[in-house]
Amino acid sequence: MENHSGKSYGGGRQRAPCVEGCPAGIDIPRYIGYAALGKFGEAAAVVRERIPFPAVCGYVCYRPCEPECRRALWEAPVAINAIKRAAVEKDTGVWKERWGEAVAAATGKRVAVVGSGPAGLTAAYYLGKRCGHEVTVFEAQPKPGGQLRIGIPPNRLPREALDEEIAMITAHRVDVKCNQRVDDLDELKRAGYDAVFLAVGTCIARDLEIAGEDLPGVWKAVQFLKEANLGVEQNRRPTVGKRVAVIGAGNVAVDCARTALRLGAQDVRILYRRGRKEMPAYDFEMRAAEAEGVKVEFLTSPLRIERDGSALKLWLQRMQLGQADASGRAAVQPVPGSDYAIAADTIMAAIGQTPGVSDAWGLARGAEGTIAVADGSLKTSREGVFAGGDVVLGPLNVIKAIAQGRSAAQEIDRYLGGSGDIAEILAPEAGEEMDYHPDIHPQGKGCVSMSELPPESRARGFELAERGYSDGEATEEARRCVRCDLWSAKAAPEIWWRSRGLKPYWLGGSDRMGREKDRAKAREHTPYAPAYERAPYIPHEYSAKE
Repeated sequence: MENHSGKSYGGGRQRAPCVEGCPAGIDIPRYIGYAALGKFGEAAAVVRERIPFPAVCGYVCYRPCEPECRRALWEAPVAINAIKRAAVEKDTGVWKERWGEAVAAATGKRVAVVGSGPAGLTAAYYLGKRCGHEVTVFEAQPKPGGQLRIGIPPNRLPREALDEEIAMITAHRVDVKCNQRVDDLDELKRAGYDAVFLAVGTCIARDLEIAGEDLPGVWKAVQFLKEANLGVEQNRRPTVGKRVAVIGAGNVAVDCARTALRLGAQDVRILYRRGRKEMPAYDFEMRAAEAEGVKVEFLTSPLRIERDGSALKLWLQRMQLGQADASGRAAVQPVPGSDYAIAADTIMAAIGQTPGVSDAWGLARGAEGTIAVADGSLKTSREGVFAGGDVVLGPLNVIKAIAQGRSAAQEIDRYLGGSGDIAEILAPEAGEEMDYHPDIHPQGKGCVSMSELPPESRARGFELAERGYSDGEATEEARRCVRCDLWSAKAAPEIWWRSRGLKPYWLGGSDRMGREKDRAKAREHTPYAPAYERAPYIPHEYSAKE
């Protein structure tokens, strides 16, 4: 890894496991180094060098970096994303000092971006600012943001933060046209666009394929979230009644359930045909919902929906788990004679989404209706047309969509004759953040707990549930980082290798602090769970146990 001067720092840094886990390749150790010194503006600048959505990620990233953190060998990973959020919330604007330096000269080329979600807007930002192309973003909804706006509730992502970042993204050669659905790619070519990037996401809800799903009071989850989220902004909220049943157990289902509580529902149930360990929702999201009062019923599957006076009757049947199916999850089988019914005012179907790809686009398609792209590329079957984000990968997450947007900008720029260089230098030259903090926390220091609204009160509105770190809390948590990016340049800190019972090679031992070797040593000396499959939910799982 290189510093801003392009030279290796102190003999060369190594790529830390957390950076390997980040799809966008954010220099996590460096921004944590700044945070440990209380330099939050500099920390935010490091984050902005790789993504134009630092605040969005600070609030909603699912944190793939954290399960890779070496600190887990001691007690728990560093709360990397909470530190990022703190840096952005306490940003002093250091990045603005150099931001204007990287505006490329105009090329005269024009790019159309279809979809204003995280992939589309990320690509637009780099294509306009760093590559010099004129970019038009076409958005079918009345406001930009894609699923960031219509899919994520404001109690998880404050709209003022989203709007501020969209304003920054569109500051240079990016024009967003809302209420503009693109049905004909040839029309874009005729309008003079030299390249097209399709980033329309997965916005078509799957049907339950049961009788009664078209009855009034039965919602498709994505449509419900759109109406609720835009309604909160416009002060016109949908009515859900007192009893709500949500079918499905993914992250969309959890968002529906938590939103229903905030709209006045008193009895909200998530119904899932498999067991807890098979549910696709992130554990920390489901636990947050349960803490707020959402009930979860496992091993139950819908049969039909009937009208019952002014309410609905949802017929279900019990299920049992069998052998693993093609998805790797346990197959389900109905339990004979186990049918039963529950009453509901509103029923929501949240069993997945498919891409919003028009047949008129004439593109080759992949599995589940995604757009097919060439291996190792984002090129579609049509010349000059690229695609990325969920419309290619299927429904995933924000940080992967942002990473796809970066790749799209690089690839499209090269297609248009550019270098594909979208690098930005926004942080100061390397300094004291590139050394070990003198007070790294020793083994046994658990994660700094993040304060949160009490569950009984947070479900009554759309205020942020997780309150964020104070300056002192963020700095204290940052000092838990053992800066393994510096190990090859400066040797592992003594606080690390002594506690692990290792004998470093620079003192005559045989240990070179490799990840697998360190894991093996850790298993010999201390209890250790070798894999964190999902990042825990900070207020509980990451709290210090003292």
